[in-house]
Amino acid sequence: MSGSQVRRVDQQMAAAAAAMLQPTIGNELRTRYKQLPVQIRMSGLAATYAYLLGKSKDNELGRAYQSVADGIRKHLTTRSGLVDAAEADTNEKLLHALAGLDTSVYARASAEVQALATWLSRLAEARYIAAGGNTQSTASGGATDSAGDDGGRS
Repeated sequence: MSGSQVRRVDQQMAAAAAAMLQPTIGNELRTRYKQLPVQIRMSGLAATYAYLLGKSKDNELGRAYQSVADGIRKHLTTRSGLVDAAEADTNEKLLHALAGLDTSVYARASAEVQALATWLSRLAEARYIAAGGNTQSTASGGATDSAGDDGGRS
């Protein structure tokens, strides 16, 4: 696989992740997105997907979970083609389809969703910072502003 193909896949993942994100990312939502890659790695794709479905509600955080679940389904059924779209036309059906995947296909799906979740985490962090969020602390315990300026304390 050439470098240009790798970049193209990476760019597609970034674009897919950007489409899943809310326009404005607050601290709580940013934290949830940061936890997603770890959750997939530790709990597995199917368990993490079930968690996303369980957390989908009619509030800001719930809609964010729903958007991620929808984005994962779209990726697995259309972009990667790892899951038959006819068998997974709803999020609940995708959960059942994941349980029936061959081990090698499940591993590939997990790796792709892991990459997607990593992009979600990166882009959520970027949107949070762009909105003026504070992400760093100095060694003395003082907060830095979104540009990393600690007021001359370092």
